[in-house]
Amino acid sequence: MIRVIEDLIERRKNRQDELKTSLNGLAEALEKRSFLKKNRRKIREGFACFQDALEAYVSAQDKEWDAYANNHATTVFKSLQWKIEKLEAEYSNLKTLLIHFAKLENKLDRLLETLDGQAAPAPLAATAAELHSIKEQLSPLQYADFEKRFRGSSEEISGRLGKYLSLFSGRQEILDIGCGRGEFLALLKSNGQQGLGLDLSDSMLEEARAMGLNCLKIDALQFLKSRPGASLDGIFSSQVIEHFQPDYLRRVIGECFRVLRPQGLLLLETINPLSVFALSRIYFLDPTHRNPLHPEYMRYLLENSGFSAVEIIFSAEPEGEKLEEIGLADPLARPINSNVDRLNQLLFSPCEYAVKGVRP
Repeated sequence: MIRVIEDLIERRKNRQDELKTSLNGLAEALEKRSFLKKNRRKIREGFACFQDALEAYVSAQDKEWDAYANNHATTVFKSLQWKIEKLEAEYSNLKTLLIHFAKLENKLDRLLETLDGQAAPAPLAATAAELHSIKEQLSPLQYADFEKRFRGSSEEISGRLGKYLSLFSGRQEILDIGCGRGEFLALLKSNGQQGLGLDLSDSMLEEARAMGLNCLKIDALQFLKSRPGASLDGIFSSQVIEHFQPDYLRRVIGECFRVLRPQGLLLLETINPLSVFALSRIYFLDPTHRNPLHPEYMRYLLENSGFSAVEIIFSAEPEGEKLEEIGLADPLARPINSNVDRLNQLLFSPCEYAVKGVRP
């Protein structure tokens, strides 16, 4: 490729010299006025020669730049290819590790079942208890891998949760239930606010703590019941409440009301069951989801727990998924488009919503 570029540079220089020669000859001819009268044909030929030389020079220069660009692109592609191959190898190793991890977990399950079915002496019982503890630590790691694969990167989650930050403006002590990797906690910290996160996944909490975020491994209801009344300015949770049993969710909301200060804000985000797209593509993808939660049911729960100014905040509708309307020139356009709109509302409503309430 380098040799090709060198040849093109040489050709471009030759074309440049031809252009200069043609231009100098034309300039000399134009300086002689008598020459203009007697040699119009030669002048026209000179201009034609100049134009040809100019076009040849421009063409040669374009080819040279194209060669530079292609050479740069080739270098970039080679670099990307190397990185892609490296990532593919790392992904293959990770996939193999996860498969072995799942097999190990299954063997551990069978071993625990055998031990639990026997009247074991004290030392063996202690070993069984230790194995149960290890099993409890292993299972969340599998779910953490699932979340990373399907929910999105930390950057994507931070971008999506950023829209809620302004709602907590002016509030200092804010609790994040199910903080995960700490995306919302990081947003609060960058905004100069104090955030405390709760989660049950050790791997998620490790990532959050690595960023210097304040978080605890504890059950949400257990933590809330341990807090004194009117001790928090805000409580936030993103895509966690659909994992709760109905009675547990009701008790959590009741405790949230108790621990919030007057004018304290509660905001709970979940998947929107009014969107068939969200149900099929998001909700049913996760086997740990318990119940889809209707927005009006969540409004009722908050109002029944004492919250005021309860509001449902829908996310943006999914882009590029909606059915397209037909042109107005078609005589059936109006009724067809009306039904298309109704289908779009049913199929492609916003994928998430948040219910917001304020303690009076």
